Formats: sequence, C-alpha cells, structure tokens
Amino acid sequence: MATVEPFLGTRYNPEHVKLGGVLAPPYDVINDEQREDLYGHDLRNIVRIDYGISYPQDVEGVDDRYTRASSFLTSWRDLGVLVRDQPASYYVVDHQFQHPDGTQRRRRGLLGTVAATPWESSDLRPHERTLRGPKADRLALMRATRAQTSPVFAVWANAGGIEETLEGLATGDALLGGRIDGEIASEKLLVWRVAGPRQVAAIAGALRGAGLYVADGHHRYETAAAYAAERRAAEPDAPPDASFEHALVYLAAADDPGITILPTHRLVRPGPGIAFSLDDLWARLDDVYETVPAADGRAALAAASSMRDSHHAFAVVAHDGAAVLRRPRRAGGSPRDRLDVAVLETEVLEPAGVTREMISGGALTYTRDPDGLDAAVRSGEATLAFGVSPVTPGDVIAVADAGETMPQKSTYFYPKVPTGLVLFEV
Repeated sequence: MATVEPFLGTRYNPEHVKLGGVLAPPYDVINDEQREDLYGHDLRNIVRIDYGISYPQDVEGVDDRYTRASSFLTSWRDLGVLVRDQPASYYVVDHQFQHPDGTQRRRRGLLGTVAATPWESSDLRPHERTLRGPKADRLALMRATRAQTSPVFAVWANAGGIEETLEGLATGDALLGGRIDGEIASEKLLVWRVAGPRQVAAIAGALRGAGLYVADGHHRYETAAAYAAERRAAEPDAPPDASFEHALVYLAAADDPGITILPTHRLVRPGPGIAFSLDDLWARLDDVYETVPAADGRAALAAASSMRDSHHAFAVVAHDGAAVLRRPRRAGGSPRDRLDVAVLETEVLEPAGVTREMISGGALTYTRDPDGLDAAVRSGEATLAFGVSPVTPGDVIAVADAGETMPQKSTYFYPKVPTGLVLFEV
C-alpha cells in the first residue's frame, strides 16, 4: 500500500519573480558554465540554494556554499520572495516540451511526499545503485537548509482513476507558470495547487493501491532517508509524522504519453586488447551474432531500433564502417538479463576486450547524440562506438519488481524535473 501525502510547500511568489528565471535543472546535470549562466538569470535563482558556487576563501561551516544556501533561503522567505502554503497540499505540474523527434509533448506530474525510509521498507522501488559522493553533498545541504529543493522523480503504475482526477484539477489559471531553456528547446511549466479536502482524499486514495518506481533521483531519496534517521535520533520525542520523516517526490503515470526515456550510447576508449575493427569484433563474438552493413551510425541506430521487438540489436561504428549487430531474442532470463544494455555488456563488450571492471574504471564514455558515434571514432576518442535503443518504463518496472538493478547509464528520463518548482522544508 503506497502512501503519498500532501505537504506544506514553500514556493516562489509570482508577485516578486518570474518562474522561468528562478528554476534550474537538477544539480547533477549542470556544468560550471551553466551554473554561472543561471546565477546571471536572476539573483533569486534556486541554483544559489541547490548548487551554489564555492570560492577559494570559503571557511567550512562558517562561510561556504551550504551556509550561503541557508542564508538565501531565510532571506528570500523573509522578503516574501518565497511563501509557504497552508494547509498541506499537492501540486499538479504540466511540463510541455519538445521531444527529440521534433513533436511537442506534455507530461503531467504530481508533487507530494512519501515516507523517507530504507529501501527495504520504502513505498518506492529502485532500479539502480548510487554513488557515495553525491549523497554526502546533498546531506550537507539538507543539514544546512533543512529543506528539500529537488524532488525524487518517480512513476506510478495501476493508480486507477487518478488521471481523470488530475485532468479536472489542471484547469483554469495556474498558480505558477513560466518558460525555461530546455535541453533541446524552450519548455513550459504550469503548476496548480490542490488543497481541497475532497480532492486531496481522491488523490491519496487513487495512489494507495499503486506501485511507485524511482525514475530519477535515487540518491536524493537515500539522502532524505539518511537525514530522517539523523533527525529521528536527535529528536526522539518528535511525532511520527514529522516533516523530516518524508521525501519530496514528483510522480507521473508510467504510461503517460509524455514519459520519455532517452538512450545513452557507449563509446569504447582505445586500449590494449580491445577489438579494433568491425571484422575483429565480429570474429570474437558467438556465431549467433550477425552484422548488417549501414551507411553510418545514425542509420545503423535507426535500423537497430526497428528490430528491437525480435532482436537484441545495436549500432556499431569502427574505423572500417558502420553496421547493425544483432541476434534473436530468447525466452527466459531475469528482467535485467533481458535488457539490451545488459546483453551488450556481457555478450559484446566483454568479448571485445572491455570487462565490467574496466567499465567501472572508466573504459567507456557516453553520448546521447546519434551523430556522436561516428564523430567519436573519427576523432580517435573511441575505437568502437555502440548505439543502443532506449529502455521502456515497463523495463524499469520489471527490473525494480525483481529486486534487480540496471547497468550504469541505462536510463535518462527526459525532460528533467526542474529544481525550485516547490520546496519542502523539513
């Protein structure tokens, strides 16, 4: 039984700011140049709290990016730039964006909270492992600000009737709205607050029987759980429903037409013992694999995608050309073992001279650009380049339900949920 609760949201005041100028991508997809640009968009951009700049003269715990984040949050609240809604609410979010195929799409999401507990007792099911570094950084920020600025992105399955409920709520004038610069093109965000007891009960009831699956932000959830454990130990008399016991989540339907997962292609760095050509690669593989010549990496990738129902198929580029590498799908195996990216690792990359240990050590680089396959080989950045088809939400759910984890860089949910839509003070 899933419990998704409304919360006391802290949000930007449209009387003081334009939403498009104060939102930011999640910190883990921002480079230093983008962060500098966001600093220049608006003095109140959320990046100053969520991913502030460090300076050489910083003094840890006295004047550093975490203490500055706390000061910004406090001053913006005092100035009315940020306001806190009462009573506890859900927020419906429409995210309009351009798909890589050029079409315009819309993803409808819901902001709420779930209990922040270890995975074994969580209402959310994960599909990947996390790294220690990002969690340490996020925990330091949460300790300093006592706020969650960026939600965990999750999808629901089997939440009967909720789409109709949300459709009826996402009407009329939005509470907040604005445009941001997206990864591909301009994106539009609209936010409606839901605080009526009847509507709140309808949403909570519809989600109670749903399965909830993390799409993006595993480390944000684990940080919230670690923070909850810290506060629980320090405040043993706190009520069981204290705000710090919860994690901020953005939820969308797994079958929403706007749910988009982009593939992440693999580039093999040059190195000793690694296959150096298409012929060399094919000679190392099981006889069940066959190659189909293609004009270039993009053409090979399109052909491979058209075969995915019946074959494990990959685009491959080397100095001697491009091709589709394929073998028929077989029955059986775990949900993880049936993933194209898992098959690529065990049946293609390993014979090509790239072991899992080498992958963990940085033998691969990655791109989401189909043209990047040919470009990487031409430049010498890669000896071999492999293009993969995207996983589906069904793949993510199956792996999570089986208690398995996906290989690194298996999913890239697009577009990212902007940071700063609504904050959750804990």
